Amino acid sequence: MQRRPEMCIVNRELVEDLEPLVGSQAEVMQRLGISWNSWIKIVAGLPVRKSVAQRLRDRALAQAATVQGLRTKFPCSSAPDGINRAALESVFMAPAANDAGPATRPAGYGLRGVRQARSFGMSEGVPG
Repeated sequence: MQRRPEMCIVNRELVEDLEPLVGSQAEVMQRLGISWNSWIKIVAGLPVRKSVAQRLRDRALAQAATVQGLRTKFPCSSAPDGINRAALESVFMAPAANDAGPATRPAGYGLRGVRQARSFGMSEGVPG
């Protein structure tokens, strides 16, 4: 029996702040180390592999000082760049509900664009 990867959800309250780091569809892998399809899932509030979310978190933390929204939400006057990285890291992602049932395509499967992903997240009542 093959073990399923751990899944988590990136905090949707941070997604809009992370968008300046994403760039275009062609740049997201180089800038953040994740695929465009993973970014679409994140925008929609869908679970992604924990390793994907951790890679995104690490790259976002490295560039956090360049993002006004993150500087505003996580201020720290004693930090050299004004960002409370520990607070940002602690709220970046949460575990997804583990479904021990048979593998099925999750709701939202097949989303193709950011606009569609945002609409999906709002229609599904995904917080954020």
